[in-house]
Amino acid sequence: MRRVWLASLVLFFATFAVFSRVLLADFVKWDDDISVYENPHIQGLDWEHLRWMFSDASYALRYEPLNWLSYALIYQFGGLKPFGYHLANLVLHCLNTVLLFAVIRRLLGAASAAENAAGRLEPATLPAALGTLLWALNPLRVEPVAHVTDLRYCLLLFFLLVSLWSYLRAHQSGSGDTARRFFHWCSLAAFALSMLSLPFAFAYAAVLLAVDWYPLRRFEGCTYWWQDARARKVLLEKIPFFVIGGLLFTTFLARVNPSGIWAALPVAGGSNPFEQGMQALYVWAYYAWKPWVPFHLSPLYTTLVNFNPNSWPFWLSAALVVGTTALLVRRRNQWPWALALWVSHLMLLLPALGLTERPHSTADRYDYLPGLVWAVVIAAALWKINTQPRWRLAGMTCAVALSLFWGTLSLQQTQVWQNSIALFEYLIPELGNNPSRADIHWRLGWVYAHQGKTQEAVKQYQTSLSIRPAPGPYLAFAELLEKHGDREGALTNYLGLLDLGHHAAAYTKAGDLLLALGRTGPAIGEYRQALRVCPNLVPVLNNLAWVLATDRDATNRNGAEAVQLAERACALTDRQIPVVVGTLAAAYAEAGRFKEAIETAQQARALAQAAGQPDVAEKNRQLLELYQSGRACRQPPPTASGRPGHTE
Repeated sequence: MRRVWLASLVLFFATFAVFSRVLLADFVKWDDDISVYENPHIQGLDWEHLRWMFSDASYALRYEPLNWLSYALIYQFGGLKPFGYHLANLVLHCLNTVLLFAVIRRLLGAASAAENAAGRLEPATLPAALGTLLWALNPLRVEPVAHVTDLRYCLLLFFLLVSLWSYLRAHQSGSGDTARRFFHWCSLAAFALSMLSLPFAFAYAAVLLAVDWYPLRRFEGCTYWWQDARARKVLLEKIPFFVIGGLLFTTFLARVNPSGIWAALPVAGGSNPFEQGMQALYVWAYYAWKPWVPFHLSPLYTTLVNFNPNSWPFWLSAALVVGTTALLVRRRNQWPWALALWVSHLMLLLPALGLTERPHSTADRYDYLPGLVWAVVIAAALWKINTQPRWRLAGMTCAVALSLFWGTLSLQQTQVWQNSIALFEYLIPELGNNPSRADIHWRLGWVYAHQGKTQEAVKQYQTSLSIRPAPGPYLAFAELLEKHGDREGALTNYLGLLDLGHHAAAYTKAGDLLLALGRTGPAIGEYRQALRVCPNLVPVLNNLAWVLATDRDATNRNGAEAVQLAERACALTDRQIPVVVGTLAAAYAEAGRFKEAIETAQQARALAQAAGQPDVAEKNRQLLELYQSGRACRQPPPTASGRPGHTE
């Protein structure tokens, strides 16, 4: 037992040392904004926040209440400082390393022919430790450990390993009925917690069946599974695991019907079954070889973004997966361990196949679970040669050397995730000439802009738009130019955005800028376009009504339409916004309805006084005198901000 504790401590601290640099890292604008620092739902533990955590599946397109709860707990202690979030990822990864060691040790012990527990587990200690270390230090672990958003993967695996350890403990030889039931229900409860962290391992029940096949050998001697009472019991006990795995259904619904910030996410409807099948075969094969060649790692891989399913990488992948499966099924009696591991590999990757979305992309984080399979393979190989003295030293030496090599690569890879600039500057050359780099250029420009590096930001936005015009860079570039007083440049970018499609925000901003530049007629046209896209935009309703009611050019005025727009704006705001009520008063005056204009202006003035808005109250007092004299308001020149004067 002393060796087990020593091995656990070495694994924990070796893993911590390799990845400790992440504690100095910042957040990155690669979903960390959505998940954490711009996510208002994690900034509290009251009933309203908890209700959202345990009821929402659309914000991140998956149901993960324990992940949100973890962020909220970290927020309670450290606010939005990155250190706490990175520490949680790192500690969880180190704990997962220790748990994996315990699981592999029990798997190898279950496969042993030794009669007593010590004889089964003791020889497995060192091989299990080395196999675990190679998993923990593999460079593919850097993304889930260094990326704050991927806390969900570390949390998921923590509970899943607890579940698997409990399952092995329940069904090991010699367990009494009470202990068996206790650990079996612990396994089920831990699996439920893993699904509440991230519904990624929904096919876990199939993995347990593979473990039942080998090394637990619970189907041994059962010729006809369902007709055999012992086999039937094993199968029936998996029903609760399959039911809990059905929580994926909420994620599936969210992904096929994306909403909110994901409303524009393309789903898999544009791909045919052949393309989806070849994509799945490629993903299965990719994670069979990529862990052994962990070079040129990237947060974004573009192979599956646009691909030809008839090209050689896909047919080679199909041959590898189909051929391996056929061979292992045929040799299942000679190599039961190989079939069990291969089935586990295939099942754990089901959520990463991308069958509900197109385009899809592989990612390093997707290997966090299936990578366990190769850790078991390595440990089993070392365990096997451990009985052969002439191979033992060579095998252990190779494992240690590979651990050092992979640890060095991981240490270097953690530098990539230090901050957004480091991440994006690394990613751009990795993407080469792929058009996807346009998205990285505009993200990098956004970061530069928020750091006050305007020239660098402009360069990145221009590069992004030259590669592939898209709404993101147009909008960000326009906002940057507007902030620095370049209205013409900002207007050009808003209009460029509108060339790509109908965007209510872009129509609104274009209208504001045109108005600021004195082009009232075109501004009215942009406001009307915004309302066609989104009819209940109160600021647009208000601004357009004000212009139609007060513009000096009679050809631009339309009192009846101004009244209609202003009344809709007042209805949407329960007639409680002083400037909106003031706009309605101006519209009534333009329509010749001065009695109503006077009453409404008085109401607007009272609302402004109650709201502590003296400037708005004074403006409405002046307008009230105008209406009382039987005159309508005429709009002054545009204000410096580009908005109609009354709405200031």
